[in-house]
Amino acid sequence: MKKLANVSLGLFALCSLHACGADSAPAEQQAAVAPVEPATPTQSSAAPTASSGTTANAPPPSAAVSPSTTGVAGAPATPTTPVTPQEPAQTGDSCDTRRVSYAKPCSSDPDPCKIASGWNGDEYCLMPPPPEQGIQIHIGPKDYKDMADVMKYVIQPGEEFNNAVLAHIPATENVWWNRITVHMRPGSHHWISSVVAGKPEEKFYEDTSCGAEQIGSVGGGQNLIYDNPPSGVPAPENVGLGRELPGNSSLCMNLHAYNFSDQPQLREIWINLHTVAEADVTQKASGIGMVGGLGLNLGPKQNKESTYQGTFMQDGRIIQLFGHRHVWTPHFAVWLNEQLVYDSWSWEESATFNYDSLTMNPPIMSDKKMDGAVSGTLPVKVGDVLKFTCFIENTSDKTLGFSNELYDGEMCNLWGSAVGTSLSGRFR
Repeated sequence: MKKLANVSLGLFALCSLHACGADSAPAEQQAAVAPVEPATPTQSSAAPTASSGTTANAPPPSAAVSPSTTGVAGAPATPTTPVTPQEPAQTGDSCDTRRVSYAKPCSSDPDPCKIASGWNGDEYCLMPPPPEQGIQIHIGPKDYKDMADVMKYVIQPGEEFNNAVLAHIPATENVWWNRITVHMRPGSHHWISSVVAGKPEEKFYEDTSCGAEQIGSVGGGQNLIYDNPPSGVPAPENVGLGRELPGNSSLCMNLHAYNFSDQPQLREIWINLHTVAEADVTQKASGIGMVGGLGLNLGPKQNKESTYQGTFMQDGRIIQLFGHRHVWTPHFAVWLNEQLVYDSWSWEESATFNYDSLTMNPPIMSDKKMDGAVSGTLPVKVGDVLKFTCFIENTSDKTLGFSNELYDGEMCNLWGSAVGTSLSGRFR
């Protein structure tokens, strides 16, 4: 497959420094981290323990099922008191549920922006917010009738691109924002942002910073639709969360796109930032950024379970988790101590889950291989351990290494955000 640039290490640089949209934590709050090779999780919810995890020609790993969780409904959110929503969880990609990430638009309108581009995916177009409520950053053709402009963003059948593209941010002064909505056309694998100083040329770049000074981030994800907080409604304990966007800056976006179809596709992304008064920002999030598998060397027809862990050094609460991997990792799971809290079974749309007193996540049903997570606030205390496992099944005829290529390499990264604490680390 053809690609313009491989920027796999840029994933760590962008997300760990800026917590995929959150402010970085002070050095004294960074976690102790260590890799662990796990045993296969059993039908109990026990987290992996240290033992060898590479088996030639092994069958798929068994499911890991979480126990039911309970909380104190309606209690104030504190690092030691979980709050669980009272409504029953629903499964599937339903627009009736409170979700951060979706694979398809909730609207049935085939062209909500009335762009009539002629390309697949117009239904993913995102209308900008009213000027008094926010700004939109658009990466894609400015004129769909200008084929010279359009062709810059076209990806041909069989191609895979993983490079960065720059767009100017329409803000001359510093602004604060408390909600981000991102829509991408199909064929997009991930988006990872870097805010850079000034107004460099709007074009594609082969480095993750677009040749400019990185001064921030607005986040990252692996979903065609991302909306946080969902519908702009924060949970009570998250009221006041906000982030600053420097004025006179630009957005350098790492876009990993692929085209496994037989028709040309268009790469395009719309980002809405909903602004808020600085005085209304009373909380700041810190980050979870853990990159695993840097030393991966997995031969053909082999399976491997790789587990990595970090220890929290401050009390706080986890507010979001997202596991990033590629084709050869059908299952990605996360434990807080011995409790399974995140279970993802789709590499294409690796789920992003929020943990708060309003969000009802789909319940964990590992036996059915369905995406799920615990619901409610997720408090952590000093000494608590966050572990994540990538269940890699290399059914190919190639040896897999750590690489940001969907079929020719593999990754095992955990991103997220927290309040009052943070985690970061790199593992071989």
